Amino acid sequence: MSNTRTAILKAAILLFSKRGYEGVSMRNIAGAVNISTPALYNHFKDKQSLYIAVITDTFENKSELLLQALTGQQKPILRLQNFITRLSEMLHDDPDFRRLMQRELLDGDEKRLRYLAQEVFGSSFQCMMDLLIELKPDCDAHSLAVIIIGMVQKPYELNPLDRFFPGSQQQHKDPAYISKQVMAVLSAYLGDRA
Repeated sequence: MSNTRTAILKAAILLFSKRGYEGVSMRNIAGAVNISTPALYNHFKDKQSLYIAVITDTFENKSELLLQALTGQQKPILRLQNFITRLSEMLHDDPDFRRLMQRELLDGDEKRLRYLAQEVFGSSFQCMMDLLIELKPDCDAHSLAVIIIGMVQKPYELNPLDRFFPGSQQQHKDPAYISKQVMAVLSAYLGDRA
């Protein structure tokens, strides 16, 4: 990838994660990279194609890491724990990824959400459902997978508010601690399989 294209993607993820798709113009991105708007169009034909490139660049690597955590030779419960830990670390360590995901959910653009669900995260989500069926054959794997992702994601979304709740502690922001708490809830549901 060229240096200019890399710089464009880096600036675009930051702007899109802070302002959302509608809040960013090609001119804003060109200005952030210190190139002209026509020069930006030499790399991306329009804002939608740039945004898809940003989503792909930001999320595909994450999806691959999640897929690696879900597969392998370990016991199913350990693979699930690896997935939860890895997702928690991603959300903690990459605020642009976290904000961009929140923006996508809030914007609700059907085309982009479908792309994320099917093209970017589809394989890892299917693998997670297969793993959950392996752990608890009678479960609703789709619903349980969504709930698990939500349990991991929500503490990071609530982080600005959480510090004001009674009993808030620094450890509540630690990915390992969040993973441990999610696994405790899941262990109660999974019973002897955990």
